[in-house]
Amino acid sequence: MSTVENIFLGTDLPVQEVLDGWLVPLFGLQSVPGEPPEGEEFYVRGRAIDGDGWLGFVVRPNGYAQTDPQPDDAQAFDAYPLEIAIRHGARIEGIQEQQARLVFEKLVETRPDVAMLLVHDLDRLIAAHLPGAGTQYWSEPPTVDAPDEDQWRPWVLRAC
Repeated sequence: MSTVENIFLGTDLPVQEVLDGWLVPLFGLQSVPGEPPEGEEFYVRGRAIDGDGWLGFVVRPNGYAQTDPQPDDAQAFDAYPLEIAIRHGARIEGIQEQQARLVFEKLVETRPDVAMLLVHDLDRLIAAHLPGAGTQYWSEPPTVDAPDEDQWRPWVLRAC
């Protein structure tokens, strides 16, 4: 089973605008041949940031968010409207995580006014950026789920 790295964005901008205005110019992305957009879901790719190979991106609305979660069902990414799923072409341990972190850091650097989360395989919260508060990295990443909410609550947007 393959894993994926996810970056969740706290913006209400349309997916196409984030893709064309932020991601394409920042990372030199191009459409994946044979993968036309499906509604608001876009498949793009670009060269790895500081290494060999390709990064594949799926940019789409956050389909994992719950709009009004019960307290014990809350997840860190519930209030983040957009998701970027990232995969690295090589199956070398650690490369995909490293590349996703570099993408996250570049996004935080260029869009510090936007809240963001870096999540490993929809399970572990690696980092969070909250405008006005800064960026938090966890050495022992908590889960994105309610039992670990005390660890991540100060660093994430609240679902309304």
